[in-house]
Amino acid sequence: MFDPNALQQLSTLKSNLRSQKDLAPGVVRTTTRRFAFVNLDDGREAFLPPEETMRVVPGDRVEVALTTNRKGQLEAQLERLIDSEFSSFVGRYRIKGKAHFVEPDVPQFTRWLFVPPNQRKGFEEGDLIECRLSRHPFHHEGKAQITITASLGKPGEPGVEARYVSAKFQLPNEWSDKAQDQAQAINLTPITADPEQEDLTALPFVTIDAEATRDMDDAVYVESREEGWELWVAIADPSRFIAPDTPLDKAASDRASTVYLLGQSITMLPSELSHDTFSLVPEQRRPALVCRMHIQRDGSITDYRFSEALIRSHHKLSYNGVSEVLDGNLESTELPAERLELLRQLYECATARSEHRQEHALLMEARPDYYFVLNDQKKIERIEKRERTKAHRIVEEAMLATNICAGELFTRHPGHGIFSHHVGFRPERLEDALSLLKEDAPEYEVGDLRELPHFQKLLRDLRQNPEQAPAFETLLPLIQRMLQAASLSGDASEHFGLGFPHYATVTSPIRRYHDFYNHRAVKSILREEPATPPSKALLEHLQGRLQRSRQACRQLEQWLACDFVSDKIGSIHTGKVTLVNSMGFGVRLDDWGIEGFVRLADGDTKPAFDSRRLKISLEAQQYQLDQTVHVVIQGVDKERQRIALEVVDEATAERLRVWEQAPVKTD
Repeated sequence: MFDPNALQQLSTLKSNLRSQKDLAPGVVRTTTRRFAFVNLDDGREAFLPPEETMRVVPGDRVEVALTTNRKGQLEAQLERLIDSEFSSFVGRYRIKGKAHFVEPDVPQFTRWLFVPPNQRKGFEEGDLIECRLSRHPFHHEGKAQITITASLGKPGEPGVEARYVSAKFQLPNEWSDKAQDQAQAINLTPITADPEQEDLTALPFVTIDAEATRDMDDAVYVESREEGWELWVAIADPSRFIAPDTPLDKAASDRASTVYLLGQSITMLPSELSHDTFSLVPEQRRPALVCRMHIQRDGSITDYRFSEALIRSHHKLSYNGVSEVLDGNLESTELPAERLELLRQLYECATARSEHRQEHALLMEARPDYYFVLNDQKKIERIEKRERTKAHRIVEEAMLATNICAGELFTRHPGHGIFSHHVGFRPERLEDALSLLKEDAPEYEVGDLRELPHFQKLLRDLRQNPEQAPAFETLLPLIQRMLQAASLSGDASEHFGLGFPHYATVTSPIRRYHDFYNHRAVKSILREEPATPPSKALLEHLQGRLQRSRQACRQLEQWLACDFVSDKIGSIHTGKVTLVNSMGFGVRLDDWGIEGFVRLADGDTKPAFDSRRLKISLEAQQYQLDQTVHVVIQGVDKERQRIALEVVDEATAERLRVWEQAPVKTD
């Protein structure tokens, strides 16, 4: 038996040794090299040497002992693993000799993880898999193991890209039994008028969407007045049937939004609800939240009123069809004269709103949309470039006006809704913006850019007056990249990006949970119920989900784009510079909207890079943001999903185009 006194002395010794160490908690940040860093809670960063790095994975929360190494760096030695959130991930199956591994698809993590023999059945080199960490390396001398949870398919299989991306970003794709039961019960519930609902089924509302759209959540109607217009926007109202904390509400909150992946959509609500029961399909009565606005001839909104209603869409119209009517092409339409006049009045109202926003808020640059047409193999068959039309303006202005009214309503009733929030410049970049403006436009009066009016004036001037101030043309893309991203907030706040004093979205409750939440908030105000502010946890969850969904869509598009251009090596294109770094610059191709990279740094070749103005120069050629360039597709790396471009001058581009267009001679 052990001597109790000896055990006590050993415990005391360990405690004393521990107390003499400089211990600190932090989070592991891996790199593409063999070493890592620990981001300490107090803001410091400690180097983690290779032998210690083998015992951790990205994001591990650890306690470390700190010392100073021979290079004067703060160095960490692992003491204990506090927590690890590294669990489910995706990657490629790798075989090296007799050993099997997975190459995790995790940023800044290049270590292969061991696949034990009982997990190897049927897998081949390059297979795409989903797995989880079954043995953490911290307690096993740096030797990790994984368990394969799903086979996602082989590269090139139809639809494998969407499956992989969905698994990587953990997009939910199944409904619980309770959620399905609730959806079925809703489908069997008759739509009846309730006392608090207005009966607006006689008003000839119309929906305007893409031809293939099925989840139609907005319908519009307008009446012309001598002083302006009375604009009605009816919004599908799923909150009438889905109560808080029910299975469908929890599922919708978890998903946060509908994700429109190429070739498929992952809906926020079951498709039978979003595509039928709640969708504003023509000639069907539907519950709706209606915003009725008085809009003056100068485009200003002088009054508004929200109400619960029962409506009926009279027509499902498409962007293209409405645009043709507004452009005077009436041959293909069967709409009666009163509906044609309705569309004209909607466009006049939208134009007045757009002109008002140009003067009093901010207009974003009108960019074309790119429509990816997939074939039966779920690959891109062609890409259609579509310019925004008059019909798009009608819908955009109606939705913006409605959301402005919702933001104003929530501002008058604090604690009820979720605001879309944008505070302008990132705090750490404000001084950079001011110094650039002072250098390039010294006579321009800037004002306090932390205040909305001054911020609005600057952005309007940069976007609208490049001819009057040539420096503005090059300043605009730099300034725009110093802005923060929009976020969600429970507090009344300004939206600098749109130039609005308040903004809260309510127009897509079938597709976005914060809009769905805001429907309940509007109803709560109408019924004079006490406010229940959104929790910080909910806002953070929704924001994180929305960000992951956008990343998933971008990665899938880039993956399929790489496959699309793989047989187009050598083709010539025109594009705009979208990013610049020390290695080269990124270009978005005008005809396809696809992005590739021109690498200028190569071996001993080191271009001059101006990180402040995002310019790069090589052999007297200079490239900067928003510059138009001519490029040739040089190659494609499908595994890394990268498209390599080579920049050429205008004369070379023209010769290559002539060669491309020359007829092919056949014997």
